[in-house]
Amino acid sequence: MEVRYKYLNTILKLIFFIGLSIALYRRVFTNEDFHGAIFALKENLIHGRGFFVIAVLLSFLNWSVESVKWKSLVTKLTPISFGKSFLGILFGIAFSLFTPNRLGEYGGRVLVLKDHKIAAIVSTLIGSYSQIVVNMTIGGIAGFIYLWKYVHLSPYLLFTVSIFFLIWMVFLFVSFFNIEIVSVLFRKYSFFKKIAEYVDVVKLYQFHELRNLLFLSFFRYSIYCLQFFLLLKVFRVGIHFFEGIVLIPSVFFLQSILPTMAIFDLSLRGQIAVEIIGTYAKGGLVVVVAASTVLWFINLIVPSIIGGVVALFYKFNR
Repeated sequence: MEVRYKYLNTILKLIFFIGLSIALYRRVFTNEDFHGAIFALKENLIHGRGFFVIAVLLSFLNWSVESVKWKSLVTKLTPISFGKSFLGILFGIAFSLFTPNRLGEYGGRVLVLKDHKIAAIVSTLIGSYSQIVVNMTIGGIAGFIYLWKYVHLSPYLLFTVSIFFLIWMVFLFVSFFNIEIVSVLFRKYSFFKKIAEYVDVVKLYQFHELRNLLFLSFFRYSIYCLQFFLLLKVFRVGIHFFEGIVLIPSVFFLQSILPTMAIFDLSLRGQIAVEIIGTYAKGGLVVVVAASTVLWFINLIVPSIIGGVVALFYKFNR
């Protein structure tokens, strides 16, 4: 039985790695935007190599912060080291490439755990929700400023947008800090009673722990924004720092609300960046797409490749 499981485990890992390799080749390495970004990067690397190196190093910091977030959540269920948490993040990124809205990330992460895997998925969802609250809040504020400063909406329409945004923000924060209500709702309906015991995990997290999650999520968001700004510097787009504070979160806001599969959103991300930043950028639209593409590559594709390779040799628990 043990030998059969070992062979099955090996076969599944090989299938996943081959599938990942094919998907990356077809959707990334043969993509015109990707080749254009590499060409533009070669042209600008001598000028902006310092900015580029910092942006790459920040990607490791980005996922390290996410590892700290996930470790703080999962430790409530089962002990886990930072190293194993970091591995879980890499596996999650690799699995997320094949699923809408990166849902496979949750299943990929819990592969490093010995037990409480279903409950850990619920904990992971709490961490994701904290990131959504931060992304929507900062992106929404930036989007509002963008509409006011660059689009010049009428005062009445701007007022309507601001009211809707405030209501939405209040809902996000109230629901996040009262997340235990989810457990009550699941126990109320018999249809959900079989999984209610796993959902009860939400009761484990106190107000200060949820607040700390928001701080870590804000830190991650700041890193991501800084990375994009540095890459815009690499490609000499010409966006000033204070313009970037408004334009970059506006780009991320739109990118986050459009449902797509992570491996298919290369062109879409570039188009959104062009729509928001292109009008105010120097050097043409191509460099904006290039900056967005390189950001996507170093934060998603590189970790997914590392995760896929490590998964080949990692001994997963049953």
